[in-house]
Parts: sequence; C-alpha cells; structure tokens
Amino acid sequence: MSLRQALTVAQLTAVIRGVIALSPDLEDVLVEGEISNLSMPASGHLYFTLKDANASLNCVVWRSQRAEIPFRPENGMTVIVHGRIEVYDAQGRYQLYADRLEPSGVGALALAVEQRRRALAAEGLFDEARKRALPLLPRRVVVVTSRSGAALRDVLTVVGRRAPGVDLVLSPATVQGEGAVDTLVLALERAQSVSGAEVVLLVRGGGSLEDLMPFNDERLARAIRAGRLPVVSGVGHETDTTIADLAADRRAATPSAAAELVAPDARRLGAELGARRARLGAAARQELSVKRGSLERQRLRLDSASPLRRLPSHRQELDLRAERLRAGLLASLTAKRRRLDAATARLRLASPGQRVALERQRLGGQRRRLARVVGEALVQRRQEVRARHDQLEALSPLRVLERGYSITMEAASGAVLTDPASVRAGQRLRTRLAQGLVISTVESTGSTDQDERLYDTGHDTRERG
Repeated sequence: MSLRQALTVAQLTAVIRGVIALSPDLEDVLVEGEISNLSMPASGHLYFTLKDANASLNCVVWRSQRAEIPFRPENGMTVIVHGRIEVYDAQGRYQLYADRLEPSGVGALALAVEQRRRALAAEGLFDEARKRALPLLPRRVVVVTSRSGAALRDVLTVVGRRAPGVDLVLSPATVQGEGAVDTLVLALERAQSVSGAEVVLLVRGGGSLEDLMPFNDERLARAIRAGRLPVVSGVGHETDTTIADLAADRRAATPSAAAELVAPDARRLGAELGARRARLGAAARQELSVKRGSLERQRLRLDSASPLRRLPSHRQELDLRAERLRAGLLASLTAKRRRLDAATARLRLASPGQRVALERQRLGGQRRRLARVVGEALVQRRQEVRARHDQLEALSPLRVLERGYSITMEAASGAVLTDPASVRAGQRLRTRLAQGLVISTVESTGSTDQDERLYDTGHDTRERG
C-alpha cells in the first residue's frame, strides 16, 4: 500500500468538482430524455430525472429559472434540457442544473397553450351551456382592439356597409407584447359599463403564435366569461384558434367575419322583412277566408238548430203531454179516493169507541170474577189462620205454666236451666210463672230422687224467692 496521504470524502469531491469545472463541454450542455420522478415542492424548485433506455440523470431547475419555462413539465414528457453539470457534495453525485426546457418535437409555446386549454376545458369554461345568445339587431357594440390596428378599420368598414345605424364604441387595448393581457382585461371591464351596450367585439389581425399569446392567457379567458355582455371574438386568420376564441360566446375566423356576426345586413334584413310581410299578409288573407267559410257553415247549422224553428213542434208536444198529465192525474185521484173509502170503512169497524165499550164489558166481568175469587181466598185464609192460632194456643208454654209449671233461667244471661249440674251455690236465678217472675239464689243442688226424698220428709230444699 502506498504511503501517500489519504483524502477525505469532501476533498475527493472537491477534486472531481474542479475537474468538471475545467471541462467546457459540461458548462453548456443540451440533453434529450424523458422526464420521470417529477417533484415540485413548495420551495418552487423543480426536481426530476431525465432518462433514456440506458441511463438516467438527476436534474434541478431553480425557482428563478422555472418561471421562464412557458409550459408545465409532466412525467413521461420528452424534453430537451439546457444547463450545466455540477457535483452535489451532500450525496457525492453529479447532476444537471437546467435553465431551459423545450418539448421535443413541439414548440414550448404551443405546448403551454394546449396544456392551458385542457385545464380550462376540464373546468367547464368552454361549455356550450354557458354561452350567451347574441342580440338580433344590437344598437350599440363595444369594440376591444388596438386603436391603430387594421382590425378596427375592418370592423368600421363592415358595420358601416351592413348596418349604418349600429353605434360603435371603442375600448382600446394593446393586442400584443408585454402587458397586453392587462390592457385587454381592463378594456373588457370598461366595455361592461358602457351605457346601452349589447355585445362586445374582441378582435385583432393575424400574427405568429408569439404575437397571439395574450389571447391565449387564462386571465383574458376568465374575463370574457365574467362579463354580462356576450363576446364575439375575431382573432388572427381563419386557421388561428386561441383560448379567447374558445371562451367567447361566438367565434369568427377574422375581424371582418366577427363584425358580420353582430351587424346583420340591413338591406338583406329589409328584403327578408318585406318577404315575410308578404307571406304573413297572404297567410292572413287565407286564414280570414277559411274563417269566414267556417263562420258561414256554423251560421247555417245554428239556424237549422234554432229554437224558433223547433218552437211549434215543442208547443204541440207540450199540449199532448199536458193532456196526458191531466188524464193521469184524474185516474190517480179516482184510485186514491177508492182507497180512502175502503180505509175509512176499515177504520170505522176498528173504531176506538166500539173497542172501548167491548173492553169495558170484558173488564166488568173480570172485576166480578176477581172479587169472587178474592172473597173465597180470604175466607179460606181466615180459616187457616184460625186453625193455626188454635194449634199455637195449644202448644204455647203459657198454657203449661197455667197448669202449675214454671221456667227457670239464669238471671245474668237468661239461659234456660235443665240440669242442676250447671248451677252453682249462690248463683242468682229467674223463674217464670204463669202470673209473673221469681228471683232466687241457689243454696244447693241435687238429683230428682233426692228431691223426692226430701219432699217426703218434709224438708224444703227448693229455691226461695
């Protein structure tokens, strides 16, 4: 191994940068390739990879150079890039620092216009539904163009020849070069405030694509759509189509053709008006003749159907129907009288006076029968009551008491005593006799046999009153 001093990575990178810087071929480079890995960060710089079938090259476009690129780079686009080769120290690689981009096979301006056209079309700015209708015979037209251009002279010539009564108002603007877009937008805004204006003519003569670029600007297209007045464009020659043409409500191939759109030929309109007047008169006369014929036919039909013609027959019919009605009423009256007589006879037979007499007789007989039955039933019930009374008298305890018997009850509760075992000495008793009560106190109790023996011996052990 050599004993030479080792270089740092930064030193070696600086050596390589110096070698590249000394090569004049790498200071002014044109490279063609396909864009890939396109990145557009918020910093405004542009980063992408330029590649072909065998190699790839990192490229950088600084924000200051990016503003000079008229079109929008896209992935897959083949471009020619101009710039210089330098070393990027942080990653140890070389890359192309570009200052210009050109699309391969098509001009940058044409590509920029096409990209802008696609974007605005996708937004719906060119939709036919948004187009405004042109007035048939405008009284005042505002022309937006250069004060000194040939387009203004063409418009004045065409309008003066075709419609001398149309009032033209110029809203001047610069139609090419730097700042032209601002003046065109301002001129369109002024046109909206012109009193009595009905339509705007936006015109200029032919020129190269670079000359017509103000009419391909997005701000002008939006200004056309933002106004209240319809806009007719006539920019360039017949083969030129700008974004302003697409945004306008009507597009003409040239300024003269645009003037013809807004100013119809007065002589032709007069001739057409005369022809239409003649056709209208003929149609009116024909219609009047047809209506008169129809009116006559209607009158005849009305006469044939007139009530005056039908009145005699109606009178005869009325008399006939009145006679039939009279006969019908008499027949109906006779039938109703017969039914009334029959109903009167039936009512007389079913008179309430006769029925009352019969019911009174029936009621008298029933009253007599009821009195007889009630009397017999009363006698029978009296006999039954007397027999039951005799039975009760025979079974009454009072009759027993009259024969010398008595009923002994407990004085407190009134319970009838039948067994001396239920009585204790000293208990108060109440005895019912035939002629009153006896209240006594128990001294002693005993059986019936004992009572008989005591009675025989003359000892009195019964209750004392």
